[in-house]
Amino acid sequence: MAIVRVLPEEWETDQPWRPVYVDSDAETNAKAIVEVQAWCRQHGLDRARENYLRTLRTEGGVLVRRAICYRPSRDMEEGAAEDFARIRRNVATMPETAPVEED
Repeated sequence: MAIVRVLPEEWETDQPWRPVYVDSDAETNAKAIVEVQAWCRQHGLDRARENYLRTLRTEGGVLVRRAICYRPSRDMEEGAAEDFARIRRNVATMPETAPVEED
């Protein structure tokens, strides 16, 4: 299993708003997602929230799974922080996960 292709090839110097397509030859969708996530962490990108990657066959006949990745911007990071804060607030108020109050 490996990352077999990244498009555009000049993704590091390309326009920061353009998506980056990352192809993995992992044998399953789940393994491809894990592999692409690791690659993104190493390269400072985020993977789009897709549960099923696109499956395609390269010109060489190799079956790959393609993920859409992007460079996080400041507004995305701030939005993610808001999402996480909302989730923490919700978890804190749910009976199953709320902190135990001792009398």
